Formats: sequence, C-alpha cells, structure tokens
Amino acid sequence: MNKHITWIGEEHLSIEKCHIIEKEQSFHSRGEVVGNKNNQVYGLEYQIVLDEHWHTRFFSIESKQGHKHYSVNAHKINNLWVIDGVEYPEFNDCLDIYVDRTAFSNALPINRLKLEIGESKEVSVLYISPFEERIALMVQRYERLSEDTYYYENLWNDLKVTITIDEDGIVTDYSGIYKAI
Repeated sequence: MNKHITWIGEEHLSIEKCHIIEKEQSFHSRGEVVGNKNNQVYGLEYQIVLDEHWHTRFFSIESKQGHKHYSVNAHKINNLWVIDGVEYPEFNDCLDIYVDRTAFSNALPINRLKLEIGESKEVSVLYISPFEERIALMVQRYERLSEDTYYYENLWNDLKVTITIDEDGIVTDYSGIYKAI
C-alpha cells in the first residue's frame, strides 16, 4: 500500500491529509489536520506505526491551538504502553489508538478486526485528545453491515454513525463528520 488520502471535516471545519505506506511488514502513516473549532484555528500532526496485523506499535502526536502546544510519543513493547517514558499497564488491552479530530483513526480497528458481514466486536482503544491534553481508555463497537459499510458506536459518549470504507479499509465517509475528497 502507498496511499494518499484527504478528508474534509464537515463538523469541525477541518482538512486532514494522510499518507500511508506499507514496508517491512508494517504500515506507516503520517498525517496533518488543520481546522477551526470555536473560532480557534488548530493544527495537528501525527505519525502512527502499525505491525502487519494493524496493531499499533508507535505514535507521535503534536498539536497547536492558540498558544497551547501539546506533544506525546508512545510505543508498545511486550504488551506494555510506554507514553512519554512512563509505563501505563492500565492500557495493555488497547491494540488501537483513536486520535481526536482525525478520520484515519477508525481504519486501525477496522483493518485489524477483519470482521465478516453481520459480525460485531467491542474494542478498547487508547483515546488521545491533544487539545484537552488527555489520554484515556475508550470502548468502541464496530459492526460490519456490508463489504464497505460499518456501524460504529463510541460507547463512551454515545456517538453512533455509519462509516463507509474503500478497498483498503480506509474511511471515505463518516456520516457527515468526515468525507474523503
């Protein structure tokens, strides 16, 4: 895979550009998001490294909103998340991450789970909100409705949407929140 994709954030007035490449039995993604929320411009850059099964192994996130800067770096080794040099055993069950204000994040569990049509699964993900400077455990549920459609629930905040994906399992339509262009 060597893919470039761009999304328009319809809810948060944003644009996200992402480049995903497959190399040496892993996937590497690098993305940038620029947007406006509550009349404040924000910027976000991320790098995510996944193994050949789409398990997250490393991420680096930097953001800026107004005068606030935030950065976080993490890696997972031997089932243990190390975030900015500190071990977090409470996140050991999280195989995926979800970066707030990104369309790319849903591709991680979708590609890792490889659900059959009609099958559903709850997953614990490592939620990163760079603008709130918060990292937490989030529970999500994915149900595969068709070859290219999933029903997604964020069980943390009761968000329920339909997600459409392309042939590589990358989000193309996120129910009026994000849309690939």
